[in-house]
Amino acid sequence: MGTLMDVAVFVGFTVVIWFSYRLFMRGDTAKEKVAALLPSDFKPDLFHRKGDTYVGYEKENNRLVLVDWPHAKVLRPEDVRSLEPVHESMLGITHHWLAVGVPGPDFSPFRIWFQFRRAKCHAWYGRLAEICKK
Repeated sequence: MGTLMDVAVFVGFTVVIWFSYRLFMRGDTAKEKVAALLPSDFKPDLFHRKGDTYVGYEKENNRLVLVDWPHAKVLRPEDVRSLEPVHESMLGITHHWLAVGVPGPDFSPFRIWFQFRRAKCHAWYGRLAEICKK
């Protein structure tokens, strides 16, 4: 009987947490935050989104879109000033970022997050270096 009660409490908490998330987090998830900053006519050929960061390239219009929420920038790949992989470690856990230097004093560099995936970060570094001719 005690096990049945434990399961009921666990299921109840799970339902309440899920319901409150659906009720109060509308329009406030990382995916929705990024989508709100993208140009409406942007159709990327290549893109990466992790958390509230995004990089996308549209070959047809030669546009590169960078989002590091709450900042966004649309530019030509040739306008990118620098690309640099960044690795931050804390307590043995390493986060991998790609720092993209852009023109303008408002916000630079944009940091694109790759979580714990070093290979994916380096793959995107190679792609962006090729696209931006860096």
